[in-house]
Amino acid sequence: MANLLVPLTDTICNLTKPKPREFSLRDMRQPGLCLRVQPSGARSWIVRLRANGVQIKRSVGNFPQMSVKAARQAAAAILAGDMAPPVPPPIPAPSFALFSDFQKEHERLHGSQLKPSGLATYRGYVRRQLLPAFGDRRLDAISRRDVVVWFERYSADSPGGANRALGILGQMLTSAIMWGHLPADWINPVKGIRHNRRKVVGTFLSEVQMQRLGAALDDRITRGCMAASLLRFLTLSGCRVGEAINLEWRDVLSDRLSLRDSKTGPRDVIIGAPVRRFLKAHKARVKRWRSTLNPERVFPMIEEGKYEVVRSVWISLRQEAALPPNLRIHDLRHSFASHSVMSGETLLTTSRLLGHRRIKTTARYAHLADDALLAAAEKVGAILMKQVAGEAMPRR
Repeated sequence: MANLLVPLTDTICNLTKPKPREFSLRDMRQPGLCLRVQPSGARSWIVRLRANGVQIKRSVGNFPQMSVKAARQAAAAILAGDMAPPVPPPIPAPSFALFSDFQKEHERLHGSQLKPSGLATYRGYVRRQLLPAFGDRRLDAISRRDVVVWFERYSADSPGGANRALGILGQMLTSAIMWGHLPADWINPVKGIRHNRRKVVGTFLSEVQMQRLGAALDDRITRGCMAASLLRFLTLSGCRVGEAINLEWRDVLSDRLSLRDSKTGPRDVIIGAPVRRFLKAHKARVKRWRSTLNPERVFPMIEEGKYEVVRSVWISLRQEAALPPNLRIHDLRHSFASHSVMSGETLLTTSRLLGHRRIKTTARYAHLADDALLAAAEKVGAILMKQVAGEAMPRR
């Protein structure tokens, strides 16, 4: 634990940032007084003294509830032999509902990386789930049982929503400890509660299904269907439908797409020769179609209801290609991921192609290639059975 000797002031203590490991700041003016800073951001006062040659550490209080001046007085009293240092009266924790300033601060810190839609979702969970469940409770009175009962009730209707709301609640209570609204030794009741198992939704198109869809797309494209061109682009690139709808020609570079906005923020999409050839041919087709709609867009369509236009064409194509009726447009992205895995690409490579922040997200798609793995397992099993049966294997 690092020991830095500094002239402590309230300003210095406020500006001190937590580090991955706990450290302490020793006060120059009061021997034995230290400000202990934990990785969570919690800051507490410690007095170090020796008794019979053994070093003893006594906890005095938390900062900022106890100022530097008060901590020095308490340390001086302890070192003078008064083993009952003055303890400031406890400040009652505010209720969850009345903690509006804290909620705004938490939103500022944890919502700064969220897109407007994500921030609206965050606020919705707080307003519709957390405030009704815990609004009348003091922060320090929220027990593990309270959280578990609420979580199980919410999980019965929306397992995914319950997971998201539980994560927000845990973040808020952790920040409450860090900012001194709860004791440093208070145990967050969210800690240790297991999230609901995430159900993997989606499927992928087989090679035969992809061929049928490709033929239907080609027919629509030759007839000047812009939505069909967009869907063809999705099958080749693995992009999300919203990314394709908003794609502009200035985003198309020689070897990549420079997306200025996406579900995970700005990202680059590496494009191979098939995508480059498609975009070149598509650009020529758009000129022949002489479309006057959004000329800067790669797939110009009427602004109002762009997604609904694509969706209606998708439903029609799905029927024409004899695809499963529950197949979604997003399953084209699943298909891209699954065929990437089946072709031998690693999860890390596939994750980079899809623009996932966490490889765990990509791993959800790996199960879609189980049929290919089963075929490989059967092939290996047949070879081993021949060996066990004593059949001679050809020498190389």
